[in-house]
Amino acid sequence: MIIKPRIYHAGLFLYCLLIFLLSSLPGEDFPKVDFEFSDKVVHIIIYAVLYVLFFYSLKNQSKNVKLQKFALEYSLLSTSLYGATDELHQFFVTNRSCEFNDWLADTAGAIIMYFIMRKIILSRKSLITALLFLILTGCSGMDNSDQKNKPKITIESSEAWLDFMPVVGDTDKNRFGFVIRLKFTGRSLDTNYTISDLQINLNTEMLKNKKYNIDIENFTDTSYIMNVYQSYDEKYLDKNKEYPEEAEFSFKINKEGALIKAIVTPKIKILKTQ
Repeated sequence: MIIKPRIYHAGLFLYCLLIFLLSSLPGEDFPKVDFEFSDKVVHIIIYAVLYVLFFYSLKNQSKNVKLQKFALEYSLLSTSLYGATDELHQFFVTNRSCEFNDWLADTAGAIIMYFIMRKIILSRKSLITALLFLILTGCSGMDNSDQKNKPKITIESSEAWLDFMPVVGDTDKNRFGFVIRLKFTGRSLDTNYTISDLQINLNTEMLKNKKYNIDIENFTDTSYIMNVYQSYDEKYLDKNKEYPEEAEFSFKINKEGALIKAIVTPKIKILKTQ
């Protein structure tokens, strides 16, 4: 099951609203937790969760490539700023106070989660994604037998190029081409896998909703290659803009509507043919 971006955005909004409502309670009405440094621990936990929600909301928006690319850092800044505004809000609430140490605890929760998320992303693990997926879908998904039959999927190779070769009758010469070769290995393989949500990050421009082609080659009982490549009748680039130097591809591999794996290629240097 693919989680739509608006679910992440809605989750962030509702969680921020919940923090605001809790901060609006008078001091005597606020729930008490009695153990040493309990107040600071609560702040750390609440804002660690807020950091995760900021991250997935920024990572899944498409209006600003910079916010998406540096979602880890902007989430840290956003969480800390929201903590500051929340403390200022409490200054005007009966029997509540604006405390610098509480803001430090809020920021500490964000910093702790920043390093956890950074470690997970750099090691290409998906623990946080898996946890959020289980929470938002009610722990639904494929059963254990399906998990055992899932293939291993790796990027065999990836290429991108700009074709400047002249073609008679074709005035649009800035044709962008690419091919991503995925290797599927496992037992009892089939080819009932689909590709969705292809995004192409070209320097400062993000391409979405572009057509593409898929074919299968070298099929055996235990392995095959899936090629994801350009559609020849799709225009990917605006010839009036500067030609990109690098490309990064991301997309999802699904089977019968269920997410199998999210793929992100390394940055590829775009070759030029002429």
